[in-house]
Amino acid sequence: PDFIIGVWASASRPRMTTLRDNGQKPTTSGDWVQVSRLGMPLTNEAVIPIGAKDKWNYGTPYDKTEADFEQYFVNPELGLYMDDRLFGGAVPAFSKLRVQTAAKTVLGAVDFGNSKDGLFVIKGHPATAGTALDNAAFGNYLLRKGAPRSVDLLPAFYTGVPNVAPYQLATGKTPGNPLTAGKPFINNFLPTWSLIANDFRTGDMLRLNLSVPPTPRNDPKFSSEGLIAAAVLGLTDTAYNKSNAMQFIPNMDGFPNGRRLEDDVTRIELQAVSGAVLAAVGLWYDDWNIGQSPLTQRLLNVLTYTTGVEKNDKAFTSSFPYMAAPHSGFGACGGVPAGTVFPANSLMNDPSVSGTSKLGLASPEAAVKVGQNPFKEETTLDYHIKQDAHVSILVYDITGKIVKVLQDQDLSAGTYQAKWRATDVGQGTYIARILVDGQPAQSVKLSKIN
Repeated sequence: PDFIIGVWASASRPRMTTLRDNGQKPTTSGDWVQVSRLGMPLTNEAVIPIGAKDKWNYGTPYDKTEADFEQYFVNPELGLYMDDRLFGGAVPAFSKLRVQTAAKTVLGAVDFGNSKDGLFVIKGHPATAGTALDNAAFGNYLLRKGAPRSVDLLPAFYTGVPNVAPYQLATGKTPGNPLTAGKPFINNFLPTWSLIANDFRTGDMLRLNLSVPPTPRNDPKFSSEGLIAAAVLGLTDTAYNKSNAMQFIPNMDGFPNGRRLEDDVTRIELQAVSGAVLAAVGLWYDDWNIGQSPLTQRLLNVLTYTTGVEKNDKAFTSSFPYMAAPHSGFGACGGVPAGTVFPANSLMNDPSVSGTSKLGLASPEAAVKVGQNPFKEETTLDYHIKQDAHVSILVYDITGKIVKVLQDQDLSAGTYQAKWRATDVGQGTYIARILVDGQPAQSVKLSKIN
C-alpha cells in the first residue's frame, strides 16, 4: 500500500472565443476554465450520464460535491441492459453480459440488479468481522441499501481495492463464502477521504500500485484484458491456483490497476459492470450451485465476451511515445497518419493527380495553376472550385512531411489565389496538394532554387 499513486488530468481553455467573418482565425480571451477531466478511463463515457457530464468535467476529485457522482457507480446505467428483468433485451450485443441476480452464498442468495440490496443483506453480520465490509472498517461505505454495486464497482473504479477479504481471489476460499480469506490480489486502495475527520469525499483517479512488476510483452500469458486475465489465471492456472499464497500473476499490472496501452478498457469495463469482479472473489453467476465448478456457461459468456475490436488499426511502436501517429484528418476516411513519411516521389504517384480518390470515387473538381515555378522565394497557386466547399492546400517536402498549410477554410465557388513565401525552407522539390471537402483533388510539384 505504500507504493500506490493516483493520477488525474484536466484540459482548460479561455472562457471566451470570438469567431470572425473575414476569414481570420478565431481569437480567445478571458480566464481559463476547465472543460474536461480524465482519471479512470471511460468513467466519463461509460458511467457518468449525459445530464451530469458537464458538471463532472468541470470538477476535480477533491470537490465536496464529488460524492454526488457515486450514485452512478452503485447503480450503473449500463447495468439496466444486463438484467433481463429490466432492459436486458434492448442491446443484443450485450446478450452474454448478465449481472448476478441470484448469486448463491452460505448466507443466502444475493441480488446485484439495479436498485436491489446486493451484499447489504449481510451488513453487520458476524461473518464480516475483520473484512473490508466490517462496520469498523468500510462497511458503512461499501454496503448500502438499494446500492448493490457499492461493493464492487465503487472500489474497483472509484477508491481502489484493498487487499483484504472479500477482495481476494476465490482461490482458497470456502465455496459459497466470499468473506473467507483467499489468494491475495491487487491492492491499489487510495481513497481521498479522512476517516478521522469523518469526511467521506472520494475522487475518480487512475490508481496504480507501483510495486506490481510489469508483465513482459513477450510473455505468452500477456493479455489485453488486464486484471480480468490475471483473475482468470489465478483461479484456473495450476501455477497459481494450488494455494492462496501471495504470487505475482501475469497482467496484475493491467487495467484497472493502472493502464497499459494494450489494455482493452472498453471490454474490461463492460465485463466488470456485468459482475466479473464479483465472480472473481467468489460471488458466482446465477447458474452456479454450491458444490459445482464455478466455470458455468454464464461465467464463460462474460469471460469470452468481445466488442469485436481486438486490436488497434495501427501497431504500437518500440520507442516513445509508442502509440502510432494519429490520422491527419485529411483525405478519404481520415487520410494517412500525421507525420507519416512517404517514400521519395510517392506523392507524385497519388491517385488524386488523376482526379480519382482511393475509394474509386471522382474527387470534387478543382483546377490549379502554378505561378513562378521553379521559384526562389515566393510562388502563387491560382485555383478554381466549382461549388461551395472546404478547401485545404498543404505543402509537403519530398519525405511526405507537411511544411506549410496555405489554405484551410470554407470557400464559395469561384477563383482564388494562395501565396507561398518559402523563405523558411531550403531548396528542393515540394508537393502542393489541394483537398476539397477532405477529398484529394490535385497535386502539383514545386521546385525551389537558390
